[in-house]
Amino acid sequence: MEEMDPFAQAVARLSDEGLALEITSRTFRLVDPVRGDAGAAALRLLGMVQAAAPVAIATHGATQVAAAVWTPPRLFVARWGRNRWVVGYRLAGGSRPNDYVRTEGRIPGHLETGNWYESVPDDVAEAFAGVGLTLASPPFPVPAQPEPEAPPAPRRSTAGGSGGRVFSAEKAPPARPAPRKVSVPKPPPAPKPAPPPTSRVCPGCNMRRTLTQFAPGSDLCVDCRE
Repeated sequence: MEEMDPFAQAVARLSDEGLALEITSRTFRLVDPVRGDAGAAALRLLGMVQAAAPVAIATHGATQVAAAVWTPPRLFVARWGRNRWVVGYRLAGGSRPNDYVRTEGRIPGHLETGNWYESVPDDVAEAFAGVGLTLASPPFPVPAQPEPEAPPAPRRSTAGGSGGRVFSAEKAPPARPAPRKVSVPKPPPAPKPAPPPTSRVCPGCNMRRTLTQFAPGSDLCVDCRE
């Protein structure tokens, strides 16, 4: 019985997953967008077709386009977003991408051989070209990127040192104190009228007598008038 070609097996494997594919040279392009990180999805699917090496998986998501290329023992992952970023790995000891992705969900950092933004070495570009990809343009249109968050306000330390404390470069002016209310003194209470006298001194006997002891119209008490 003739054994099926590894690349044909890879096509059947991805088709069994219900994935819509476009195949260019040795690259599988996933037509539908993936959830989450497009690079992680490309690595996961690459592990399913790694036996067909050299082979590549191209994916796209909400904010990113990615491609994972496996040319044993080298592995490359390219991401297109706000910028293009390519990372290279070398897997030793006959290991393959799925050996790490299945257990760790990623390729360990100590296997990294380099990462590039603007330009890449010729051998890296040739690895992508060998599977039908070019780093000059992404395999899918790059989605619109979200606006970057505004940077935080600059901070600086005060002159003369302040024990390591830092303060905002622009401080709000101190709040003006509320105007003080001036209390107006209350006027003193009006003097109470003196009560009418109830007695007086009789000029005849020089004794203080009540008013009832004086005859009407007379300055002398009744005793002095007798």
